[in-house]
Amino acid sequence: MRAYIKSLLVAATLASVAISCSGYNGHDSLYVQDIYDYKQVGYQETAVSSEGVGSSSHEIVLKNPTFQEVRDFILEDTTSRNKFIPNQYECRHFATEVDNNAEAAGLRCAFVLLCFERGQHAVIAFDTTDRGLVYIESQTDAAIHPEVGGKYQGKEIKEILIAW
Repeated sequence: MRAYIKSLLVAATLASVAISCSGYNGHDSLYVQDIYDYKQVGYQETAVSSEGVGSSSHEIVLKNPTFQEVRDFILEDTTSRNKFIPNQYECRHFATEVDNNAEAAGLRCAFVLLCFERGQHAVIAFDTTDRGLVYIESQTDAAIHPEVGGKYQGKEIKEILIAW
């Protein structure tokens, strides 16, 4: 249910902007197995109560993973093997699928839009307990380091929107 609600929120966000996603065309990035110099952050769990059909309810507990847990999850997740199909299965679909898979595994994951002057690109992020915020390009499994004012896929990033 939480993933469904989040998908609706993400869909509303995407509907409000013109999405211009292109297939992965190369960028400077490090892969998940590379070493990073992230600052230490505190552990956080998010409990989400959801009402099911009828009167039953259950609680979904998502945790901020360690970097090793993110690495293990990304290496096991098969979403990056999917084929990019313009106007059918693009960056937002890759990011949504990895996000849903992570949350099904109990890992708190964010859907992220990198906004450019013209268009956006969807990726995901994890707030790791040992290395801070880690962004992942869900089409390639690469760890990336986007910054407002920096470049990604040859375009200047104007804004970064994160939906937890």
